[in-house]
Amino acid sequence: MLYAYQLRSHANARYLDALVSLSLKELRCMLHACGIEADVCPRSLGGTPFLCFESDPLTPSQNIFLSRHSSLYMTAVLEGETLRPIDPPMISPIPQDMPEILKYKGKTNSSFTRLLINLSLAAGGQWNNPHPRILDPLCGQGTTLFCALCSGMDATGIDSNAGEIREAVRFTQKWLEYHRISHRTEKSGYTLPGGKNAPVTNIRLQAGPSQEPQVITLIPADTRFSSQLTRRRRANALATDLPYGVQHSPLDHGRTGTLEQLLSSALPSWLEALEPGCAAAISFNTYTLPRDTVERLAADAGFVLPPPALYGDFSHWVEQAVNRDIVVALRPM
Repeated sequence: MLYAYQLRSHANARYLDALVSLSLKELRCMLHACGIEADVCPRSLGGTPFLCFESDPLTPSQNIFLSRHSSLYMTAVLEGETLRPIDPPMISPIPQDMPEILKYKGKTNSSFTRLLINLSLAAGGQWNNPHPRILDPLCGQGTTLFCALCSGMDATGIDSNAGEIREAVRFTQKWLEYHRISHRTEKSGYTLPGGKNAPVTNIRLQAGPSQEPQVITLIPADTRFSSQLTRRRRANALATDLPYGVQHSPLDHGRTGTLEQLLSSALPSWLEALEPGCAAAISFNTYTLPRDTVERLAADAGFVLPPPALYGDFSHWVEQAVNRDIVVALRPM
């Protein structure tokens, strides 16, 4: 069958130029992960961008995973010059607007966030995990977590900014109430090295009577404690977007450190926060943090890099001061 995936448009015209290239690379990684060896070809049909590939009919699990593609608008089969749309599988009954509503400085757009999640699941062999646990150790106000919830996943977010965590908790509760989704909030805490306490908020929800319960966990804490904070439930995938500026805080005693210092100290903990064999997808601004530096720091922390032919080049322009790239890294078995 010749499948044709219609891509969503994007309001940023310059980013739209990179969208087809990014989407093609993402789809290649996803196809490879679920055992489909196919050439992916970009095509314009009726002036609209599509990605086309030929394969045997997709299995239900393959269809579900590929339907999570970050820029997919419509799935169709191309028969001659005729497009036959295919009904998408039900991935989650949770309304898909959840990641879009909150607006704040430094927010990563939801399409790119979903790309990070998909790459980490694909590289780590978790593509057919029906209920994976996603970790964002620099979660801000929770875009990664909300994208994960909307795909039927569990999510854990850690951030040193307690105010952003409070806002993420407040928004999640209000949003679930507005949509009348059954949920309950549980408070607990972790004792960190040095005797510090990290308050933990677990929001457990069930989007429907036939749906598996989900949980979103939010923790205001230093990202370098990620392994201790997730020791009871390791993550199946890690997806995070590093700050784009030169500086990021905090390090010890409120000092501000560079992104390289942050990564160097955090990556060993991120490694331990993952289940063996699972992957992290880390995006960053190449103007402030070169790709080879990120790869070196990941290797020094014990990560293994997957084949560069698939995961080696996601570099793209975002805005004048930001050229973004992604490093995908695996925790060894």
